[in-house]
Amino acid sequence: MGFRTDHLLLFEVNLPENRYPAGKDIALHQRLEREFSAIPGVESVSAANDAFLSGDSSGTDFLPAGELFDKDKRQEEDYAAVGTQFFRTMRIPIVEGRAFGPQDTANSPRVGVINQSLAKKRFPGQDAVGKMFRTDTHDADGHVGSTSTDWIQIVGISKDTRYANLRDPGPPLFFLPYVQQQASGGMVYEIRTQTRPEAILDQLRGVIERVDPDLPLVNVRTEQQQVDADLIQERVLMTLTSGFGLLALALACVGIYGVMAYSVANRRNEIGIRMALGAQPGQVRGMILRESGWLAAAGILLGVGAGLGLTRLVKAMLYGIAPYDPPTMGIAVLVLLLVSLAASWIPARRAARVQPMDALRHE
Repeated sequence: MGFRTDHLLLFEVNLPENRYPAGKDIALHQRLEREFSAIPGVESVSAANDAFLSGDSSGTDFLPAGELFDKDKRQEEDYAAVGTQFFRTMRIPIVEGRAFGPQDTANSPRVGVINQSLAKKRFPGQDAVGKMFRTDTHDADGHVGSTSTDWIQIVGISKDTRYANLRDPGPPLFFLPYVQQQASGGMVYEIRTQTRPEAILDQLRGVIERVDPDLPLVNVRTEQQQVDADLIQERVLMTLTSGFGLLALALACVGIYGVMAYSVANRRNEIGIRMALGAQPGQVRGMILRESGWLAAAGILLGVGAGLGLTRLVKAMLYGIAPYDPPTMGIAVLVLLLVSLAASWIPARRAARVQPMDALRHE
């Protein structure tokens, strides 16, 4: 994912616009960060406009110096407005330059951090640290906006991370300190703890109660719970397909057993004659098992061929594994062979116990 999920607590604080206009909202978030950081057991705190892997994302223009806005060209990139301790809190490595720090304030020169993918995309073959860029360069009608002269200097490059979800690779992404934005409104707080994240909930609520009793903690969860929620569709699908797979395997066992038992019953006289002529029980048992093995092998070959032909239909549902994964196919084949032999064992044992006189008497 590009960041650490352990000991990380998330929750949202939404500010009413009429009580916290632009400027005042940022000041409140800064105060909350300081208050939360003072709680025993808290390692670091950062606010952000969107939580990673929550399905939410934000985007805006990204125009390096020398590049003009073109309304017919897509110049938008994903971005995140974050606190100065964001990279430390999320454990996102900075591979070049620096992360945000206390020197980055509302009155200091505007700065930004970009990830490796954005550096390769917009600054190919160049050292991106120190470069300048602009954001919010146009309005909804495509006209250049009033903030087009606000230059932002790149001070660091971070490693790539997943952003909106786990299904898509990490996109080109840049980060801005929220203290240098005109407005922040509601924010998601990310708190890394030295103990269980749930253990500090009462202290967090106490801080909110002191600062503003009318502000609730919304959508409290751990980062691992956020990951689980992002994968809920895949987990449900996995559970269903696993259940159907086990059901199909059970039906295959019953079917193989029924076919082999019926075959042995129909060949009772033949088996009796073989044993009367000197066939040993082990030879009869081996014969039945070999026949069932050949039947199972033929069925498995047909099934593998059909499966390989249909993998393109489930390719989009797979995660972390290729449709034509040899170990998976090999294990499936081995399991089915073992199941077929196990399901044939009882009819084979029954065939080996046939008494020649009983079989001939029926004849």
